[in-house]
Amino acid sequence: MPQIVTLRTDSDPNGETIAVVLSQDAVCLGPDGEPWSGVSLNSQEARTLAARLVALAVEIEGQRDLDRRTCPDSLDKLASILVFHDGSEQGHRAFRLALDLAARSLATIQLIGIFGVQAGKLEPSALPEDYEWQRGWLGRLTQMYSGEAEKEGVELRTTLVAASDQQAMSELFDGSRFDLIVFPHRVSDSSDECGTAKALMQSLAKATKSKILFCP
Repeated sequence: MPQIVTLRTDSDPNGETIAVVLSQDAVCLGPDGEPWSGVSLNSQEARTLAARLVALAVEIEGQRDLDRRTCPDSLDKLASILVFHDGSEQGHRAFRLALDLAARSLATIQLIGIFGVQAGKLEPSALPEDYEWQRGWLGRLTQMYSGEAEKEGVELRTTLVAASDQQAMSELFDGSRFDLIVFPHRVSDSSDECGTAKALMQSLAKATKSKILFCP
């Protein structure tokens, strides 16, 4: 069955572009009855493809603003840092980066631990046991992090939020002002129509004056 893949690419020296790739078996009949290299889409498939292209375009346009907000030269004299941790290795590296930056400027750190996510995907899990063990794991991590922050002379505050609590996700930036926000990189994948990553990225729109870092 023919397939269409859309992705961001750096092939254009003038900036990032969107590539639309067709599988080798993508052949349809043209108006003249001759075979063309392409695919036929019904209305729903066309809408889905259009939505994906618009989402990629928005990501590319928004990246320019993020690039200005993540310039390394602007990461001095920080007073407050917000860091997200999903229990993953990326989340661990995000905290390490936040602690290193906070130690340089004696900034305070607010750590938000997100528990109850699917393996390999920042989406709410349907399994109650995932919430239980991930909450326990993040609890042990934050205890360890508190000791490390104390040694560096950094004030660390922690809050744990369930991935399924969409209201709490949407309110994370309400009434708060952070100089820097650090995310695990997989949070930036908001291609799904709903879910934890999507909710976080939508809430991030409220933090217009904060600098943003995505930690690989």
